[in-house]
Amino acid sequence: MKKKGRYQHTDPNKASKRKYTSYEDVPLREYRDTEPVPQNLTQKFIKVFFFLFIAVVAVMAMINVDNLTPDNISHWFQYDLLGKTEGSGYPVRFNGITVNSDNFSVMDRTPVYCSDTSIVVLNSNAGEYQNTQHAFAKPIMKTNMNYSIIFNSDATGFKIINRESTVYTGTTDKKLFDADVAENGTYALLTYGSDYLSSLNVFKSDNNKRYSYSFADYYVNNLSLNSNGSGAALSGVSAKNGGLISVIYILDFNQTNYLQKYEIEDSYIYDIKYLDNGNVIAVGNTCAYHIDVENGTKTDINYDSKTLTTYTLNAKYGLLLSLSTNPDGRECDIVAINNIGKIETEINTKNKVESLDYKNEKIAALLPSELVIYDTSGKQLASNETSTDARKACFSDNNTLYILGTSNISKIRVDY
Repeated sequence: MKKKGRYQHTDPNKASKRKYTSYEDVPLREYRDTEPVPQNLTQKFIKVFFFLFIAVVAVMAMINVDNLTPDNISHWFQYDLLGKTEGSGYPVRFNGITVNSDNFSVMDRTPVYCSDTSIVVLNSNAGEYQNTQHAFAKPIMKTNMNYSIIFNSDATGFKIINRESTVYTGTTDKKLFDADVAENGTYALLTYGSDYLSSLNVFKSDNNKRYSYSFADYYVNNLSLNSNGSGAALSGVSAKNGGLISVIYILDFNQTNYLQKYEIEDSYIYDIKYLDNGNVIAVGNTCAYHIDVENGTKTDINYDSKTLTTYTLNAKYGLLLSLSTNPDGRECDIVAINNIGKIETEINTKNKVESLDYKNEKIAALLPSELVIYDTSGKQLASNETSTDARKACFSDNNTLYILGTSNISKIRVDY
């Protein structure tokens, strides 16, 4: 006799009289959900999710509109999303034997340094965005948000890098005094002159020359471009009547002659900065100098016979000074001079100050074995222990700083 199939019933009436029906005895088509999920529910959910995603992206884009360049978007995709460089975390030993404190900085929130052998950019987990060898005997590095320029002081070679790669490598005809690069890629080279004491040559980001100027009366040896590369502030030195005289020049690259010139007797200027608000600030051995370029006025900020131990020039803020009452550099006062030339705060640390940095109305002071954060009123916000060999601290963001030691770079997270 032929066997019945699994879903074949010899008596349909008996099956219908069962108190409980087994699903194994009923075809699937007969016990499907009588109230199925609407077919368009999934589509509605996807649409809602999509619009929420677009809204979040739009808000983030508005917040970070200044950083949404093709290079930054490409960088985020390659390095942050795809994890192109991972790293093993901080602290990390740096390449080479030595790194001068001036050759350690932060470029777009990530550490960059130039050692005696290498130019290295790290990510937030100590992975290498790039590692470029150099043969400079006296490398000097200057850094902004987008670029770093590294040049061989008293020689002719230089390099320009961004976060991912070397943008340009070049040489000059004469030895270099100084160099700088603006955030838009315009760069300037200050060299010994042929028929003059110093010569300035300015190049656009495509390496075509834009401007040149020669100085006959002073050895002009310090240079700072403004943020868009349309002008520069420079300082130099000469001798007068057996004494020392310094000079500050303000140049507009749309004019053939200098815009402003200030001569200062019995002073030596260490460094100069063209500020984002259009003013200029310089730091000397006995005074700091603030120049209101629009009104053509200079203000002297005297050190009151104190010894300058360290300083930091910041294009957004102004100048941070460490002034010691002792010749050996102990018991330092931190003096914060803002971008309009006013002393905003004075902080007595009773310690030696190794380095200073500023970001978003916060001042970082690296003391022996301690990193202290102040606000611009002088109130202490936080304190963290550091290694005894810490030499320089740089803000990455409000809560993160990178610390340069004698052989490595560490990372500190600060809670306020």
